[in-house]
Amino acid sequence: MNDNALIDACRRLGLPYVSPPSPVLTRRTFVGGLAAAFALPASGVEGPPIPVIDHGFWRRPRQLWLKRLETGEEQRAVYWADGDYVVDGYVRLCWLLRDVSANQAVQMDPTLLNVLTGIQAYYAAYDIRGPLIVTSGYRTPRTNASLVAEGAVRNSMHLYGRAADITLPGISVEHLGQVKQYLHAGGLGFYPEKHFIHVDTGRERTWRG
Repeated sequence: MNDNALIDACRRLGLPYVSPPSPVLTRRTFVGGLAAAFALPASGVEGPPIPVIDHGFWRRPRQLWLKRLETGEEQRAVYWADGDYVVDGYVRLCWLLRDVSANQAVQMDPTLLNVLTGIQAYYAAYDIRGPLIVTSGYRTPRTNASLVAEGAVRNSMHLYGRAADITLPGISVEHLGQVKQYLHAGGLGFYPEKHFIHVDTGRERTWRG
């Protein structure tokens, strides 16, 4: 099942797709470069060096463990296995990443799920296990507009299902963000006062809020 087939399958299940702006990070570009990124030494990062992820990593089943801060709900789902998307697992993760204020979900970018999987894999390699805590996923235009006064961008990647704000208990924002930087994938925002990082699949860039 390619990306277009996944989009169609989810539409039939009532999960809409939001066309992204450009440029965006593609799944093929991200997965192709990740093994090399994880082989880099972790100079300047707290804790142990980043482990090498072999080229078979992305051929194995991809499971993501997420927990939503606002609702306490949790999902641990395989969204890709045996060379294909697992629609049920993918949809369950999309629902957890919904706009909780509007109770509305869309198809989340599979590449975003891969980025989150890469982050989680790094910590799992050092036996730091637990869900990534999601503070924001998809946002409807109305929800995003209500957050502009707090610093949200008007054309945020959250509007397209291509961004998530995450934290991991016991891990500093700096460390979490630097692990994300080693993936060389999309945007990264550091928000130390609110204790989360913003992750998206737009153009590669970094900022602090």
